Amino acid sequence: MIEIRDLRKSYGKTEALKGISFEVGDGEAFAFLGPNGAGKTTTIKIMMGFLRPDSGTVRMFGKDISVYGKEVRKKVGFLPEEIGFYENLSVYDNMDFYARLFGIPKLERSKVINEILDQVGLSDRKRSKVKELSHGLKQRLGIAQSLINHPDLLIYDEPTSGLDPRSSYEIRELIKSLLKGGVTLFLSSHLLYEVQQICDGVAIIDKGRLVKRGKIKDLIKEIEGHLIRAKITCLNLDAEIVDSVKKIDGVKVIDSKDKTILVEAKDEEMIANINSRLVKMGGKVSKIEYISPDLEQVFLKLTGDNK
Repeated sequence: MIEIRDLRKSYGKTEALKGISFEVGDGEAFAFLGPNGAGKTTTIKIMMGFLRPDSGTVRMFGKDISVYGKEVRKKVGFLPEEIGFYENLSVYDNMDFYARLFGIPKLERSKVINEILDQVGLSDRKRSKVKELSHGLKQRLGIAQSLINHPDLLIYDEPTSGLDPRSSYEIRELIKSLLKGGVTLFLSSHLLYEVQQICDGVAIIDKGRLVKRGKIKDLIKEIEGHLIRAKITCLNLDAEIVDSVKKIDGVKVIDSKDKTILVEAKDEEMIANINSRLVKMGGKVSKIEYISPDLEQVFLKLTGDNK
């Protein structure tokens, strides 16, 4: 479905992409991750034809986008991080505009638009002006416009950015429902919990280089036994106790609040050392709960942010 080979791009003396290569399979729910400034947006702009690479190739549906870009984009549904709509036009009229851009015949447009608005839960707002919609509803409209051409590939950039928890959940569930139709998803998001809920495969880039490509479940298995997280409940936890734990070599304090402290260490022996330190300081430890590795730990380990 997507083949990226030795993609390079510089802005002046700054190398945004340093020869990244990876593939996305047909029907795969794929996440594209990296810290801010890693090169994610540059990659997506090149994929969509908004930016030319210095070298390297992007192929979609087996075709080089530098040659067949217009043809390829007819099969792609794109949701940018910042969506632009005609705010004074209705939801329906905005959809009609996109339908015209894709050359959908006049006699078919009404049926296509109404079906998609029903699919994304906007049927009852189709006569509302876009400026009247909440941010969450605008994101639904963004997804709706990405479906107008019945795409085989969806490229979504931060689809839940700025949404409240309820709206984020609803958008996430909507995306998961779209995947049931066999569409391929290329998702860029900084919300790792969201990614783990939606995607199977992942590529992680850092400073313009690919650092890992694989199945999320396999990457999590790789760090099992190498990094252990534990939530320790200490009934009299205070700042002095937390500072003492932070001074233990090889231990990272992820978070501390109320009566709990979340720590990361290399093995269970180090967790036991933390417990001993707490007890020596008069800490009243009531529970130690080990937490299974997740995508966040994989990401932090591979991008060096856990050091």
